[in-house]
Amino acid sequence: MTKLHLSGETPLPGAPPVTLDSGDRCIPQHYLAYTHTRQTVEQVIRDCQFDDDYLIMAGEDQQGLFIQIGVIGFDTYRPRHKQTKRKLVYGRRWRIEPHFPTSELIQTIFLAVKKAREHEVRERFKLTVNGQQSAPFSTHQDLPLFVRQADALRHRQNNQALSQFLREAVALCRQLRFDHAALSILNIEQRYNGQLLVDIALRPTALAELAETQVTTDTLLLKSSSTNELLFALMDLFIQRSNDQVAEHFTYQGIARFSQSYSAVSLANLSLQTRQRNTEAKHSEFYQRLAAHNECIDRNRAPLVVGRKLHADVEARLSRHCDIEGFMPASANVT
Repeated sequence: MTKLHLSGETPLPGAPPVTLDSGDRCIPQHYLAYTHTRQTVEQVIRDCQFDDDYLIMAGEDQQGLFIQIGVIGFDTYRPRHKQTKRKLVYGRRWRIEPHFPTSELIQTIFLAVKKAREHEVRERFKLTVNGQQSAPFSTHQDLPLFVRQADALRHRQNNQALSQFLREAVALCRQLRFDHAALSILNIEQRYNGQLLVDIALRPTALAELAETQVTTDTLLLKSSSTNELLFALMDLFIQRSNDQVAEHFTYQGIARFSQSYSAVSLANLSLQTRQRNTEAKHSEFYQRLAAHNECIDRNRAPLVVGRKLHADVEARLSRHCDIEGFMPASANVT
């Protein structure tokens, strides 16, 4: 067998092994039953590596198992020159179902790291307004207040002439910093369909903390000559670069599973190999047992909606669809 099963994983009775094109044999993950505990989650976490500034932890409370990311870094809301020590802060708790396949658990850890890092990246993109730096794309915006102020906050700038846009974009970049790095416009080119190619340079300082904050040039594609769109495109660029950093350096058992160095075509072929049903009659009872097992998992995932009004809203939405399969959410009959 190519896979040694972790504690918390058990092959379903009668699960047939699959022979891969390589000649190796395995029992695929969808032939396993899972009963993860805090100890098995910790076992998986210890096999995951990314960056010493991002601590991957597991816990358990009255609501069940969870994983949580601790981030070590300087406070992005205080001037850097006033800080002598870095600080440990914590991201949200990601709930883990005991019956999660181990692959889903690893992907949840990966996603938790990505989102914790994105949180930091958003706070490191600074715009100087009225002499003070602010993070316009921070996740700490007051959303109920935003709704009340939505009309005043709406962007109303129309497309500009290319020359005017160039002047405003150059001036805007002087007010921007990302991870203490300066940004500048190198070139702007308008395509035949009206879209713009904007070449941006990043010039880091010694205060930069992110690994990808290096001397680089990037090209943005804008649909219109709008400095507001430019700001959103820059934020998207920095988030994508952060996501790429995690994908290339997050490892499980030493393998960067999400790296683009692996062939998508080969991965698709491997998946097909593990999905081939064994047609021998002696395995028919196993596939009946597998179907019942999967049905039980799906049924248990259907939520119990506590609020009566919310359940009524969900039911109303479901009623707009015809012939839906699956298990419907139940009501706890609580106001």
